[in-house]
Amino acid sequence: KHYQSTMRNNSLGAFAVTTAVVATAACCLLLLPRVRAFISGPTRRSYKPITHHSLSTPQNGECERQPDGMPILPSNVVKYTQVPKTKFIATTIPSGLLKSHNTKKGTWGVIRIFQGRLEYTILEPSKSIHVLDKDNLGVIEPKMLHQVRAMSDDLEFVVEFCRVPGTGVVDERREGL
Repeated sequence: KHYQSTMRNNSLGAFAVTTAVVATAACCLLLLPRVRAFISGPTRRSYKPITHHSLSTPQNGECERQPDGMPILPSNVVKYTQVPKTKFIATTIPSGLLKSHNTKKGTWGVIRIFQGRLEYTILEPSKSIHVLDKDNLGVIEPKMLHQVRAMSDDLEFVVEFCRVPGTGVVDERREGL
């Protein structure tokens, strides 16, 4: 009798573990699109959505752009670092970012705003000015001159650096960052 009771308890325990594993797997499958969206950043934007292009380099050497002049980030870029490791605020933006500067060949950037507003001016190939906030990311095209300016005292942001896989070694020197 004790043996039957133990077997029944073990069966119930195995059933409970199996149910928990199946439930966990189902939750993971249901949440996977949301996790991907969280990792890649916000997908709902009221203005100037950042979209990815299926090609890593357009035929003419310049990247694809939105009608307002914002570059379109290639779909296959991979983030390799961000500055700062915490967040810039309005009073701690390095002077190098406030004046005309660029990234190295093959290095893309994403300006991600957590709060406040930032003016992002793209100087090449033609000038365009963008107001970035938590719903509007800025894309930095490799080697193109640009600069930023705080537009609010509550500003918090980071710059994420990305590369297309297989495009060479990362050799970045960031002065003043």
